[in-house]
Amino acid sequence: MKNTAILVMLLCACMTAGCAYFDEGAPALHPTTLPTPQPTPESKVTTVEPSAMALQLSDLPDGYIIKERSDVSFADLTPLARDEGWEKGYYVAFYRMDIKTYDITGITQQISIYPLDRIRIIFDDVKADLLSTANATITLTELPFLKTGDYTVAIRTVDANNPYGIMTYTVVFTKKDVLEQIEMRGTTTDYEVLKNIAATAAQKIR
Repeated sequence: MKNTAILVMLLCACMTAGCAYFDEGAPALHPTTLPTPQPTPESKVTTVEPSAMALQLSDLPDGYIIKERSDVSFADLTPLARDEGWEKGYYVAFYRMDIKTYDITGITQQISIYPLDRIRIIFDDVKADLLSTANATITLTELPFLKTGDYTVAIRTVDANNPYGIMTYTVVFTKKDVLEQIEMRGTTTDYEVLKNIAATAAQKIR
């Protein structure tokens, strides 16, 4: 009889513990699941001003100096740029000169912002316009170039009538809603340097 009483007491204790376990005030066994933070989507348009994307002297090899830096005005534009909805832009020019060796080389950068839905059209137009300058004495060659941004083209221009052997390399690329045209022209040009400069310029677009 005594043993039966003990069993009844143990059973009641277990049942009481069970009621406490399922009580609404009892803590849950599993932790609260928090929503996973979603990454902020990257903007499809640039978030910085054209002047902030301009090349600096520190981005170029030693020996260059600044020739010109300026915002681009609407009056400076070609009819093509105006028709395609140009919004704003910036221009910077550098040069390096050695009088003793009659050596001079210039680097220019033109930055233009267009509506996102027009950027491919203006790129194709600029490329076609560059290639159209070829004639009997001016030879244009499209060169391999590591893809920079969304669309890229690189062109070498040689004028057989130029007595100083001046050569021009031009890179045009787009990224987001920005179109850039970077040119190296002079008696001493370095295509590999131009590649690095274009890559640096593209990184400034954000």
